[in-house]
Amino acid sequence: MKKEGFLKSKKIALLILFFSVLNSQYIYSQCTNPDPTGDSTQDFCKVDNSTVADLVANGVLIAWFDAPVGGNQYSSSEPLFDGTIYYADDIDGGDCSLNRLAVTASIFGDVPTNVDVFVGKCASENPTIADLSATGSNIEWFDAQTGGNLLDSTDVLVDSQTYWVQQTENGCTSNRLLTTMNLVDPPPPVVEATQSFCFPPNPTVADLQATGTNVIWYEFENSTVPLNSSTPLIDGEDYWATESSFPCESTIRIQTTVILDAAPDAGSDGSYTECEIDLTTTNLFELLGGTPDGTGSWTGPSALLNGYLGTFEPGTNVEGTYTYTVSSALGICPDATANVTVLITIVPPPTITESTQTFCEIDNATIADLSVTETNVLWYDTETSTTPLSDTDVLIDGEDYWVANSDTASGCESATRVVVSATIITVPPPSTSQSNQTFCEIENPTIADLTITGDGIL
Repeated sequence: MKKEGFLKSKKIALLILFFSVLNSQYIYSQCTNPDPTGDSTQDFCKVDNSTVADLVANGVLIAWFDAPVGGNQYSSSEPLFDGTIYYADDIDGGDCSLNRLAVTASIFGDVPTNVDVFVGKCASENPTIADLSATGSNIEWFDAQTGGNLLDSTDVLVDSQTYWVQQTENGCTSNRLLTTMNLVDPPPPVVEATQSFCFPPNPTVADLQATGTNVIWYEFENSTVPLNSSTPLIDGEDYWATESSFPCESTIRIQTTVILDAAPDAGSDGSYTECEIDLTTTNLFELLGGTPDGTGSWTGPSALLNGYLGTFEPGTNVEGTYTYTVSSALGICPDATANVTVLITIVPPPTITESTQTFCEIDNATIADLSVTETNVLWYDTETSTTPLSDTDVLIDGEDYWVANSDTASGCESATRVVVSATIITVPPPSTSQSNQTFCEIENPTIADLTITGDGIL
């Protein structure tokens, strides 16, 4: 039953189609009006909101259809659509044209594409109209939706300003689209007006201080190339800082002036080790190592003379550590110091029990016979002699001899010498009137029988 119903419906549809075609051929076979003439392509501007009434075709009474044959007739108020083909027919006197005129409507003046409604630009880049986005033909920017002023491509963009763009294609100007500008300008960093550094080592751009998230330094206020962080700083030079918050930098640059202070040089430590007896007036500055600056001063256990020279005077100044301090020219660098340690070996004078020592001439006494408590002593013939006497030098009656104590470990002598006077006792020889004396054997003479004049004869 279903198959028979389907076949019956199909037969009815074919009969309807047949009579429809037959009727259409019959109608157009009766058309006697001339064919309409005109341009096959007709251009319109979108802003004109053109309708079917704006299509142009030559004939007595033109009507427009959506098909070359039959179809639906358009109302004159129906809007035109770009790329649509409209068919013109002359229907004068109830008749028709044998061939309809096909007209393609081309509508120009669409708004530009790729237009940003809101756009952010870096204020530091000084963006202009040329930096705004819009794709189309003969793009033009204005400061108002209608009318207004045509803007030049080099005009600088203003923050929060709205700009309007249109395009013109095939003589048709589009409606305008808006773009609202947002200029991004990060706040500048906080920088001290001057920054001071001590050198060496020489500070670099990396040592500059600024409060910010990502600070960039420039050599000049209008420089476009940032300084490398390893670039050495120059005394008295100005440097300019900006804040970079991706992707924009601050338009305001903050200046700082660099002041470099040379580090003072006090040299290296020295020492002055000397025997008390050999002390001389000495400039401690000359005992410092390296190349110390001659602008320092000395402090220590006693006051030294002559400024930076630090003159040590024996008998006035005492041993101890003397410190040489040098300050920098600007006071930025810390003080530099170096020490000279003065060590004085003091040997006590020798001890004697007799300041006058007596010897017999017959003993041929020498320096070695002089008596002193200490064992390592040196004898001199004067208080200021520099050449010691030999132990074998024979003593001279009435002479003074000066003795100094000696320290074998340091090789130092006592600064004070003690004097000893030598007395040589000379006993006169006995005398006799008879150098030959005669005795009788029977008397058994003895030594006591010798005749001699003198005291304490032996």
